[in-house]
Amino acid sequence: MNKTGSIEPLQIIHEGDTDIIVRRSFNHPPERVWRAMTDPKLIPRWMASVDTMTRCDMDLRPSGSFRYEWGDAFYFSGPILAVEEPHHMMHVEHFNGDTGSGTTVITDLAARGTGTRMTIVMRYSNAEARAAAIDIGMTDGFDEVYDRLEALLAETSHATIAG
Repeated sequence: MNKTGSIEPLQIIHEGDTDIIVRRSFNHPPERVWRAMTDPKLIPRWMASVDTMTRCDMDLRPSGSFRYEWGDAFYFSGPILAVEEPHHMMHVEHFNGDTGSGTTVITDLAARGTGTRMTIVMRYSNAEARAAAIDIGMTDGFDEVYDRLEALLAETSHATIAG
């Protein structure tokens, strides 16, 4: 958010050889954004692709795991490495069960005024893995996804998101 309280545009930055950094602000406090980003009942409402999410499991604790499925099209799963609710989570993302490689995803939510600044670092194992992710469109559609998250936060009552 900027000083006027409006949402800043999504930023996607390629840093070094292996990282993709995603930044986005939301007009809601970190606790509400966290809940929408980690509640398996809410995640399918905003994390969409061309296919509908058909499974969403999350055991939100260090040594827990998650699994997001889009029918037979594809899925992401992996271990949760760190959780500091409502500001920090780190997990490893395996695409379609390929545990031979994985992307470490670090999500940080920082209070900014009455809103939240989200920073996600997606760290690939090497430059080739990052280039392949970019080539297949891994970051395409992030604008729409995070716009849906903002809309969900705006339409959902405080009691539903906050707890």
